[in-house]
Amino acid sequence: MDEDYKDRLSRLDRLDEQPATSTSSTQTTRLNQPHSIYQDKIYWALMLISIIAQLAIWWIYPLIYSRHLDAQSWQPSPVLIIYSVLLALATYLTFTHGLKQRINYLFILLPICFIYFLYQQMTIQQVILLVLLPLSLFLMNVPWLNLNNILGLILYSSLATLSMPVVIFYQENTFLTQPFLISLLPLFMNYMYYMSSIFVTDGQEKRVTGLILGIVLLLNVLSLSWNFWTFLAIVIIIFTWMVLINFDVKYKYRMGLLSFFEMITVLVIFLQQR
Repeated sequence: MDEDYKDRLSRLDRLDEQPATSTSSTQTTRLNQPHSIYQDKIYWALMLISIIAQLAIWWIYPLIYSRHLDAQSWQPSPVLIIYSVLLALATYLTFTHGLKQRINYLFILLPICFIYFLYQQMTIQQVILLVLLPLSLFLMNVPWLNLNNILGLILYSSLATLSMPVVIFYQENTFLTQPFLISLLPLFMNYMYYMSSIFVTDGQEKRVTGLILGIVLLLNVLSLSWNFWTFLAIVIIIFTWMVLINFDVKYKYRMGLLSFFEMITVLVIFLQQR
């Protein structure tokens, strides 16, 4: 009888302990849950940095290059500026949420819908160039196309290099030159390198891809005249591979950080080509 009585008491004790344990585990789970991406102040700060960086990459060099061609004075189109801001925003949101997310389609539709206002002010060739970049973002989110790889990286880098800078240059000068197109090659190399960890996410493949593209970009930088800014660009390229690419930086922060360092490298290269 004593043993049966003790067994019953032990069962009752276990039943009393279960709710407390359940409550404790529930509280621990809530504490361990990650904060929503929309409540992350770092995320929003990096969004602003990324947008400014993309606008600097797209706008500064075509305008500087045009100054050496005796181009007629031109006031930037407010509609084109708004479009570039929306496109930079859509790019950031798409790459921070991860490719193949349905919500990305909503972000990409913003600049695509704005094309209507640009169509009334530009040639059909300019409009086609402008629509290609958001269209490529749209295609990258289609699962069965499987563009989350080196092919998608080449596609995005090519269109990001040719879309906005070429349209801005043509809008400034009303013509296009072959030397200007050739001079955009360093920009393509920058996009390939800095965006590689966005498209190639596997650990070993990501590091190897970043290393190869980083060496190619370094060779381009080393061809510039040596000064403080050249040295800074070299340090940034090496730092990006050793820290942002070699280590697993949070995906939602990756685009903002990479855009900032890409902007510095691009400006160092282009401003020394004057």
